[in-house]
Amino acid sequence: MSLMVNEISVFIPAYNDEKTIGRVILDAIYVLHPLRIDYEIIIVDDGSRDTTAEIIRGLAKTYKMIKLIQHGNNRDYGAALRTGFKAATKEWVFYTDGDGQYDIKEITKLLPYTEDFIFINGCIIKRKDPAYRIIFGKAYQFLIDTCFGKTLVYTNCDFRLIKKETIDRITINSNSGFAPAEMIVKLTRNGVKAKEVLISHFPRQYGHSQFFNVRKIFGLISDFLKFLIYK
Repeated sequence: MSLMVNEISVFIPAYNDEKTIGRVILDAIYVLHPLRIDYEIIIVDDGSRDTTAEIIRGLAKTYKMIKLIQHGNNRDYGAALRTGFKAATKEWVFYTDGDGQYDIKEITKLLPYTEDFIFINGCIIKRKDPAYRIIFGKAYQFLIDTCFGKTLVYTNCDFRLIKKETIDRITINSNSGFAPAEMIVKLTRNGVKAKEVLISHFPRQYGHSQFFNVRKIFGLISDFLKFLIYK
């Protein structure tokens, strides 16, 4: 595999992911270590109420490339993204979620495209979620495409590799789950073309999505409307 990546920051937003976060981190180490590149793994614990932070601290005692950043309370997804991007110190930044629905080892599918692209995004082959989430996702994607123009096939596929200097040129204002859409629209408007690469998606084995509650949905709608009005 030909790589144009010498160094990479991997960051993982996590919230109550005690059942999955350890495996996600170890899988990242498993796939990155043999590549002989300079890497760090940053976990942004967004105010978890379970043992997520304790698990990460335990792993950090053995693997010194692991860095834990904790929010004192749950600030929501966009805030976790801002923290992760700001903390990243390497030339390239990759992030994915800590719930285990993506296989972080598939980062190797994205890396070869860094020769020609500065933004590479996963594209789910087949979404493995309950029907109501799939329907909501399609409706949400249609709304994004209608209001802001077509960007990605699936905007909320949070499996992304991007140059640090590129992401540093934009500001993500949304705190909610609208943040990825805001980021992608702003990158597109700045002339950044994404390469989409097919990746796998897996059913959630533990817990439940943090997006589907009244507070999170209200926050997403609020951020969407602000961006639509003030874009």
